[in-house]
Amino acid sequence: MRNLAAGARDRFPAFLKWLRIIYLTALAGLVIWAVIRYRTEVAELVTGARPGWLVLSLASSFGMIGWGAWFWTECLKMLGSRPDWRDVTLATARSLPARYLPGSVWFAVGRVGLLRARGLPLGSLSVTAGLEIVMSLGVALACGTAISAAAGVFPGGYRWVAALIAALIVGAAPPLGGRALRWAAARRGWDMRLTWSGYLRLMGVTLGFWAWSAMTFLFYARAFPADDRFGTIVVAGAFLLTWGLSFLAPFAPQGIGVFEVSLALVLGVEGVAGMAVVWGGYRIIIGARDIMAAGLAEWITARRGTRAARVSLKQGGEQ
Repeated sequence: MRNLAAGARDRFPAFLKWLRIIYLTALAGLVIWAVIRYRTEVAELVTGARPGWLVLSLASSFGMIGWGAWFWTECLKMLGSRPDWRDVTLATARSLPARYLPGSVWFAVGRVGLLRARGLPLGSLSVTAGLEIVMSLGVALACGTAISAAAGVFPGGYRWVAALIAALIVGAAPPLGGRALRWAAARRGWDMRLTWSGYLRLMGVTLGFWAWSAMTFLFYARAFPADDRFGTIVVAGAFLLTWGLSFLAPFAPQGIGVFEVSLALVLGVEGVAGMAVVWGGYRIIIGARDIMAAGLAEWITARRGTRAARVSLKQGGEQ
């Protein structure tokens, strides 16, 4: 895993690291300024908050870990491995803190390293990490665009949707995307194939992941009466669209800042700064989830190790 991390670090441009540092420093200053400058507006927006919805959002956020692990499990099966979904889920949860390191690769690197230690091949793991990024981003943008266009909050209407979905289908399907994957894998000495059955399963899991993610954010949004003015479909579409777009900003880790402001702009709210601060609280929900899930996964892993050591000692004594 150390070699994987070193390789990823070497490929991550130094200027982008500094750009992220500058961006995060500026963002922190802007958040503090916005909270102070618009404290009255923010206070009004959170007045009457319903804690039950926040608890429901936190509980729902754990399901996203399972959906992510399911994608990796199905992809690894398609590529010829036989992973245990429980091992993949533990690796996913244990790698969650890596999402907060500078660079977009650490979450994937963490899972690759942990699952590599469980005996899964590096080639299959690397391809799975790449496919997850491409398919997840594509589905989020396509669904977000389609829903937003249907709700009338996306410029250009269905012409944009048709063009985007057509490009995604052609680019990601086995005849084109599959051949590109096989060619790239062959250059590294790996025999990787994207089958139609595997592609459809992965697409289904990805759709399920984003539907669950949108539901989780909707639970959070419904905690604040100020969000009741927006319909469920409108919020879901805007969330998927802006969350996907925010990941196209390499200077913003996890799209922080870009998502909140973009969501306010897409929904056309008055007082963008105030609403961005309120929606930024969703990061606290996800951060709390990450801490709890990673801690629980480490505890389960430690218990597994202790149990395995006891079994080994017992077998050694019997011999």
